[in-house]
Amino acid sequence: MSPPKHRLPQPSAARPRFVITFTPGPGVDAVRSLRLLLKAAKRRFGLVATDAYEDRSAPLQTSNQVADEFRELHDEVVAERAQARIPRL
Repeated sequence: MSPPKHRLPQPSAARPRFVITFTPGPGVDAVRSLRLLLKAAKRRFGLVATDAYEDRSAPLQTSNQVADEFRELHDEVVAERAQARIPRL
């Protein structure tokens, strides 16, 4: 016997949520395109937007010092893991 084709709705807290950030390309009507995208997501895939807003904050900029320190730490961890895998005689 096949399962029923309909399901009882779950509380919104029990359902997964996804966060996506879009940036419009040059010459794109951003608001119109977003509306069309949200409509298509609902109609074709059953995905419902529960929140939408324009992020007007400045993009995060990581200082070169922080990026360099992170790269050094990453390289150290990778080297330690590689050395731990080498069998000792």
